[in-house]
Amino acid sequence: MTIISTLSRPISWLPETPPGCSLHYRNIVMNLNWHRPAEVSFQLAHEISHILNGDETDICFYHATFTGKQSVEYKANTGAVKLLVPFYCQNVPKESINVYDFMESQVPSYLDNAVKEEVHNYYVLNRY
Repeated sequence: MTIISTLSRPISWLPETPPGCSLHYRNIVMNLNWHRPAEVSFQLAHEISHILNGDETDICFYHATFTGKQSVEYKANTGAVKLLVPFYCQNVPKESINVYDFMESQVPSYLDNAVKEEVHNYYVLNRY
């Protein structure tokens, strides 16, 4: 998988231009000029999830319709949570963990149950 942050010729990204990915080319294009910089790591994990999930839409856009827990975007969001939780938890004692600190400014609030489940998996079920 290739992650592209710059292209062959300079492009001026608008701060609201969302990232995207191509399953066919297994490429991800990120906007490092995003207007909410704290979200970039979640966005990257989200786009990686699209590739790992084999989402058939060639280009997956940030503004896609969310149709519940079975939607492609929801699955990419929960995949992003699964990718990021171990990095957050690896040096945090179980007694000190706060899922809302992890979620603050990068993870959409409707994913709080998914975050709680992954943190539980990390500490209790030793899946990591």
